[in-house]
Amino acid sequence: MSFRYILRYYIDPDFHEDDRITELLDFCLKGKVEEVMFFFNPEELYCGYPDHDELEKWFQLAVKVKKALNDHGIDMSINPWTTTVHLSRGRKFGVEQQKIQPLVGENGIVSPITACPLDSEWQKQLGDFFADIARRIAPPAIWVEDDWRLHNHEPEMNFGGCCCPLHLKQFSDIIGRKVHREELLANVLAPGTPHPWRAIWLDLWRDTLIEPAQYLERRVHAANPDVELALMSSVPDIHSVEGRDWAALGKALSPERPLQLRPHLLPYTELRALTTPPSVTRQTIAYAAAGTIIYPELENSPRCGRYSKSTSYSAWECLHSVCYGSRGITINHFDMMGNGIALDRDFDRMLAAVKPRLDALSELNLDDRNAEGIDVLTLPEVSYHVDCSRRDSFFGLYKPSQLWSDVFYLLGISHRITTTIDAGRTIAVSGQTLNALPDDALRQLLAGQLILDAEASEILQHRGFGKLSGINSANWQMLNDTGYAYEEIISEDIDCYGLSRPRMSAQRCSMRLWVFEPADNTEVLTMVHSFDHKAISPGMVKFDNELGGMVITLAYPLGESQFFPGFFNNFRRKLFQRLITGLGTTVAMGDGYPMHVYRCRHSRGTFAAFINSTLDDLEQVEFKINHVDPDSAEILSSDGKWEKANLQINHGKYVAPYQVPALEALFLNFD
Repeated sequence: MSFRYILRYYIDPDFHEDDRITELLDFCLKGKVEEVMFFFNPEELYCGYPDHDELEKWFQLAVKVKKALNDHGIDMSINPWTTTVHLSRGRKFGVEQQKIQPLVGENGIVSPITACPLDSEWQKQLGDFFADIARRIAPPAIWVEDDWRLHNHEPEMNFGGCCCPLHLKQFSDIIGRKVHREELLANVLAPGTPHPWRAIWLDLWRDTLIEPAQYLERRVHAANPDVELALMSSVPDIHSVEGRDWAALGKALSPERPLQLRPHLLPYTELRALTTPPSVTRQTIAYAAAGTIIYPELENSPRCGRYSKSTSYSAWECLHSVCYGSRGITINHFDMMGNGIALDRDFDRMLAAVKPRLDALSELNLDDRNAEGIDVLTLPEVSYHVDCSRRDSFFGLYKPSQLWSDVFYLLGISHRITTTIDAGRTIAVSGQTLNALPDDALRQLLAGQLILDAEASEILQHRGFGKLSGINSANWQMLNDTGYAYEEIISEDIDCYGLSRPRMSAQRCSMRLWVFEPADNTEVLTMVHSFDHKAISPGMVKFDNELGGMVITLAYPLGESQFFPGFFNNFRRKLFQRLITGLGTTVAMGDGYPMHVYRCRHSRGTFAAFINSTLDDLEQVEFKINHVDPDSAEILSSDGKWEKANLQINHGKYVAPYQVPALEALFLNFD
């Protein structure tokens, strides 16, 4: 099975188009690109809703490019860069769009160009265009852009959404009386127990995106039944605020075949690799229907070649993506102004060099649903249940829920992101995810092995389950009021930590602390102290409850304030890994140096990846892995061949005596 490269590319009609076609073919052949996703009307050259002559010129060019590519065995799909329209940036509706109902933000601001997806005239115009593409170009797929959403359309709209007359009328019809935007916002965003209107409104927003998707699918397949509709997507916890039903939307766009999905992959511009793991991408995969074909976005924004992202970083993202079951990757590396590959003429070399390993790993047919390690529980419907903290914006319903994934990536612990509670798995929960679960599901969690951040612990306290986590009482205390400074690990194990009772920063972890009184039989693992060495509260505890479960609770809310700079260090890594080893969890963990770790079962055995996400070259890789036969280990060579691995054992951990350069990876397979 080949790992599919899909190159997103634009050629501007009449702007050196023949040179660009020749150049594109050469790049694809050298870089082993199987498909070109050909842009229409993109980014800087986006001209709003084009007239007939502009459309015709593009159609003629697209047909010409498709023939040239197909003659060399390369497919060409189509990506109209907008559906509802991302942002106006000075563009406005044209004469033919004056009947379209524009998007109206939560603050009443009317978009100058973004359409409300409920509008029938917009649906017809978009359907006409997509149907023409299907009929005249006959691509294997048309990609629906990630502007298939209600948020992030104009900065002035704040969150955005749509509170236009069409939406308010439909909502009023459901309620049975006229409702104005201000009353709607007050009730939907009311703090405390969610008002009944919130679920009705989010359901309406959900249908707002599903119904036009169904219409678009009918128009495209009436024009050409062989053309697939594929979907691009952005941050899933933001989509939760608009009530998105991932499975239903996928079914609407692709009712007969598995959906091709391009999930969001951060960062767009190169940042420190260690702190930019693909947690959001894996969260999107967890929400999608089983069998969905995954092609993450390899973005280079603002698309200025190596000024934006190095080829080494791009290769690192490709190596990551195959570990969580991607079948390929969509590559948005070159600008959208028709300059071709001029900004990075060597990019094809990286693609060709890394391809043998990507192809070999694709042969394993990895599926992220079979990933092993800690389960990170995240639920797309959480926005229906959160205690809203901001009444002025729909952003009050936004609560990131995948943050334990970020933690485990940085601590070198393999994990899976999931929406299900599976018996026998160790489960980590953060934020307000638990609010989306009924009491019986909470009891199920508490009867197993559970890891909580402070905000999740607060929910248990408020719902009467605090005693089952070993906490008698608790309250929030602010850094400025308390002066908490450091966290001490209560351990005399010098062999593990290098010294007894090592200290870690507490004041850099968050601006508030969940100060609690543990039950008598709760094991206190760390203690938070003030700057003058006075003990304030446990930082981490472990408790075996009457249901037969085990609960680990953290005193910090994940993702707040200076969390990532202050939370991570070798002591924290050793503490967590030691705990998880004691739980008996089926897991793989990196040791010695920071690295991102995967473990996944598949038809041929167990796959493990140890990715060097630092800029330091590693002379060898030290790791821990259980429930495998080390004598069966194979290592993947740079030319994509599996070879017998030479693993050594040193003080209870494995040592792979292979150099792993910066932003490179060690891939192992166990029978």
